[in-house]
Amino acid sequence: MKTCLDNGVRIVTEEVKGVRSVSLGIAFLTGSRHEKRQESGISHLVEHMLFKGTKKRDAFKIAVESDSLGAELNGFTANEFTYYYARFLDQHLEKIWDILSDIVLNPLFKKDELEREKGVVIEEIRNSNDSPEEEVFRQLSECLFPEHPIAYPISGKEEVVKKLTRKDLLDFKKRRYCGENAIVAASGRLSFVKLKELVEESLLSLPNLKKDITPAPFPQKIIKSKEKRKKDISQVHIALGRRTFKYDSPYRYSILILNTLLGNSMSSRLFQRLREREGLVYNVFSFLQFYNDTGTLGVYLATSPSTKKKAIDIVFEELEKLKRDGLMKKELVNTKEHLKGGFILGLESTVNRMVRILKEEIYLQREVSIDETLEAVDSVSEDDVVSLARELFDRGKFAISIVEPE
Repeated sequence: MKTCLDNGVRIVTEEVKGVRSVSLGIAFLTGSRHEKRQESGISHLVEHMLFKGTKKRDAFKIAVESDSLGAELNGFTANEFTYYYARFLDQHLEKIWDILSDIVLNPLFKKDELEREKGVVIEEIRNSNDSPEEEVFRQLSECLFPEHPIAYPISGKEEVVKKLTRKDLLDFKKRRYCGENAIVAASGRLSFVKLKELVEESLLSLPNLKKDITPAPFPQKIIKSKEKRKKDISQVHIALGRRTFKYDSPYRYSILILNTLLGNSMSSRLFQRLREREGLVYNVFSFLQFYNDTGTLGVYLATSPSTKKKAIDIVFEELEKLKRDGLMKKELVNTKEHLKGGFILGLESTVNRMVRILKEEIYLQREVSIDETLEAVDSVSEDDVVSLARELFDRGKFAISIVEPE
């Protein structure tokens, strides 16, 4: 079910029979890619601060009330949206909505709480900076989208977060948390009519402003490689990737299949070659990310310094082999079944279902049925996959990020 309120707030729901839980979220179309360099990390800091007290509840009361209802309450910041959600038993819909709407509408942003939470976020940033896996992915984004906000770290940079003020957060929230940027998504055992009444009672107060979303154009050139040396690590961490397609691309299902057979399962080509046959890695996988107007496809692996070049060469050998020789017998059928199986199993979680209909509303402005998704996967041909591989697997279009021991 779907409706839109007079101030632009959208409501999308999915009733799931046979469950007692509800997953309910309020999302805003604001994320790290909508930030200026001097405010990098502000979306994430606002998300943290919304749990730190309102006019009705302090931070402890928010935690106690949600816990006393047996609920899971959390928030999440991404590149293109931020959302606040809860998973709970269906009889607690009104009480949970009161908490969620309260933290979104009435945060206090107290100065002492802000300074304390900035400390928490800075520790999160330092923790991330200590991780070679996270560092290698940050570098890859900087290679693929140099100087572009989509490559900014979601948590921000320590020196920027330290300088953010209460006024900065209030101004940002006023600018970004408006009706046309808001989507309420829910999945599970719930009444659409009842939820709509609750949303109307509270979120109609959000201002009906023009969407403040003007993404910066992407740079034409990429940076071919970045390397960094870190102390106290023994492996070389490697991420290589290239730009691909946006979320609503007609190639969406073909590239999902290509990613799966390349390195997103135990039987995938890269896992079998680099780990099972060559014994060069413990961890290797391919990854795929869709955005509103672009996307990325890539490979991550970690290996010993002495085998770095060999491992990278093998990745590109496998890409060339796929372009040259096409698919192996039953490879397409097996990959489709793996992809469909993972999709269906994921639907057993109302949280996953909520996020699914939320993303479909953000990127497609419509719900895609389960049957439509399965049919789309089944409709992909071998020629679709191989043609796409031939288009994408050009070594000259890939960027390489490396983090290795000093």
